[in-house]
Amino acid sequence: MKKMLFALLLTGLSVAASPAGAADYKVVKPEKVGLSSERLKNMDRLIDRYVEEKKIAGAVVMVARKGKIAYFRESGLADVDKPMQKDTIFRIVSMTKPITSTAIMMLYEEGKLLLSDPVGKYIPEFRNQKVLVANPPGSAFPYRLEPVKRDVQIRDLLAHTSGILYLFLNDVYPNSTRTMVTDLYKEAGITDGFCRPDEEIGDTVKRLARLPLYAHPGEVWDYGLNSDVLGYLVEVVSGQKFDAFVEQRIFRPLKMKDSHFYIPEEKLPRLAAVWKSDWKGSLVRADDKPIIAGDLCLNPSDAEALSGKYLAGGANVLSTVYDYFRFAQMFLNGGELDGARLLSRKTVELMAATNHIGKHDAEFLHSKGWKFGLGFAIQADREHAVDSGDVGTFEWAGIYSTRFSVDPKEEKITIFMSQTNPFGHHFELWDKVLVQSASAIAD
Repeated sequence: MKKMLFALLLTGLSVAASPAGAADYKVVKPEKVGLSSERLKNMDRLIDRYVEEKKIAGAVVMVARKGKIAYFRESGLADVDKPMQKDTIFRIVSMTKPITSTAIMMLYEEGKLLLSDPVGKYIPEFRNQKVLVANPPGSAFPYRLEPVKRDVQIRDLLAHTSGILYLFLNDVYPNSTRTMVTDLYKEAGITDGFCRPDEEIGDTVKRLARLPLYAHPGEVWDYGLNSDVLGYLVEVVSGQKFDAFVEQRIFRPLKMKDSHFYIPEEKLPRLAAVWKSDWKGSLVRADDKPIIAGDLCLNPSDAEALSGKYLAGGANVLSTVYDYFRFAQMFLNGGELDGARLLSRKTVELMAATNHIGKHDAEFLHSKGWKFGLGFAIQADREHAVDSGDVGTFEWAGIYSTRFSVDPKEEKITIFMSQTNPFGHHFELWDKVLVQSASAIAD
């Protein structure tokens, strides 16, 4: 019986009825949108092999083209003895950031703010900031504080050029100045938001603003807590709690019915577990304790909270593959979906088709050649090892192993969601998923 169950899981068939089956999602035959059914079977074999080798417990993958879902398949387990389903709910973590950027750009279109506005205009703690600078060797003091050359602007937060950091990247980009700045974060009780603190996001942001920046605004691209600041900025400018604004202005119009900052109790059974994998066959379900690795703190059980005060614009949303497809399709459509317009086409171009970091590279997820817009990484060329498709493809990912990619030239969306730690292992699988998504094009 156990062998039969496992075989069913590997073929992607559900052994329990899902509240929303494939028919509800209007999946079309791939050939109707210029994709090959036969070639997409490579995706079946790929994901099933990674499940069978116990590199991941399970995943849901979608490929859509020309506004139609052509491939939508679940494989493996969401939790112990619980098969993955198309409507499984995932911790999308940093895939929250494009949603937060959208909220800011909606306020921008309404004339509530300008991208060139100093953040201190709305959050006074950002006024008169300082930058921590290393002194030359042999100096009496290793560091000094310099006044910022210009204030942090809203566009700096959107493009990650503010000089604000994440703690967990100390191991990725080690240097003494970064360590000094993040040590000050720790002393002030600043976290990356992946383990939710028991306070309002505004309290965190105000303390963060009083601390030194890592670099002068606009001079360095460095992934950091920028979207958390943006989430609080939404509250200040709109007069609404951040989750209420996103629910009313983004989730509801786009019919993202399974997207939440805090999960409703009745949906808890649909939440995927987090699995710890060494990528060599050791796969263990994470327990309720935080996962600590250097300066990284993840707490999978935070996703089970039914309510709370902390609303991180960079980390807290729970969602499904289908819901995120609707969000991505809105961008691919130039800001509109099914009669609901969130953004203008020109604003979408500004966000997802315009490089806002100049000559710098957005290297965190990719090799050189990736630029950054206002909430998305943008592929600037195809002359590098990590190829997501055409120039102009935009994407981002989440630290529990979720990722999406939008290729405007081919009108194609690819979404992969698993719940696997550590995050870095899944680059290999994701890159193969993108290869197979692109190679399925047959028109």
